[in-house]
Amino acid sequence: MSLQPRKARRKPKFTAFLLTGGLAGMLIGFLLSVIGPVDARYETSAALGLLGLVFAGLGMLVGGLIAVLLDKRS
Repeated sequence: MSLQPRKARRKPKFTAFLLTGGLAGMLIGFLLSVIGPVDARYETSAALGLLGLVFAGLGMLVGGLIAVLLDKRS
């Protein structure tokens, strides 16, 4: 009976994908609030915070989906 070496399964680190997606989304939200059209109804800081949070959540969602897809592939 011969023993064959097993191939190690490399799984993605979900925390890294979620943090990277969240930071990228927050950066996109901040950039959109700065270069987007100015609305007199909202202060600049309110638009900056809201878009930063919304896009951070979307970025985390995308990062999580990518991590799940990579995990299924491995």
